[in-house]
Amino acid sequence: MLGLLAVLLALTGCTEPDVEPTPTIDQVQVAGEFGVRPQVVFEAPLEITETATTTVIEGDGPTLADGDLALVSYIAVDADTGDVVGDIYGSQPQTMQVTEAAAGPLYSELVGVAEGTRLLRAELGTAESPEPVVIVYDVLHTRAWGETVEPPDDVPSVTLDETGAPTVEIPDTEPPTELRIVTLKRGEGTQVRAEYAVTVRYTAVSWESGEVVDGTWSEGQGPTTIAFTGLIDGWQDGLVDATVGSQVMLIVPPEQAFGDDTLVYVIDVLAVSPMDGTEGGAE
Repeated sequence: MLGLLAVLLALTGCTEPDVEPTPTIDQVQVAGEFGVRPQVVFEAPLEITETATTTVIEGDGPTLADGDLALVSYIAVDADTGDVVGDIYGSQPQTMQVTEAAAGPLYSELVGVAEGTRLLRAELGTAESPEPVVIVYDVLHTRAWGETVEPPDDVPSVTLDETGAPTVEIPDTEPPTELRIVTLKRGEGTQVRAEYAVTVRYTAVSWESGEVVDGTWSEGQGPTTIAFTGLIDGWQDGLVDATVGSQVMLIVPPEQAFGDDTLVYVIDVLAVSPMDGTEGGAE
């Protein structure tokens, strides 16, 4: 009897413990810098039993709240086949209002997330889109985030409110007769090139009146992406080589603007996307 008991105890001790399966989202590898198309690797078919999200890169920008505007780039991969089914990293980022109506299932994930964050989402199929997908999306910056640079004394002063919107005060002096380029914040991202489209937020102020004459900071407005061709000379000459993350002041004389007034632009350079659809960047 004692011998049988010893054998049973020995067998029990050798039994392999139950191993918990690796959560689906942990089976996905994501590599690459923020703002640039990531590499998404997993073994297909990937079985997704529930929708889940995890943070890949933690951002340090302003935190999004209900009703804010978010700027997002994403790539979506079919969980069954491993095929890319959606990708806007090679084109302009998407502007999205952080509301349940506009953001849908991403709403709860965007509220409280800091700009500069990369998220990974494993999503079950829905009635509208039955295929399960793996989505990686970057919550891009909606304002310049580079290092502040002290401007010279003889240019208009710029103050920013809590949302990042600039107020420009024109000095009581004659405007310069040539284009002036003043870096207010210096980013470390991709440089603007003539073949790129550029995503910006800006304010334009008349030197003569001191009034805002154009811009993208009014309520409900957000970043805009424009082809870097056919712009006024002041933009064409002043933004080339500016880096993503920068805030640049351009003081543009009439002959390089619209012919009737010197204009002061304060431009936040948020992302670039090559016109040919190859990789751009927001880093």
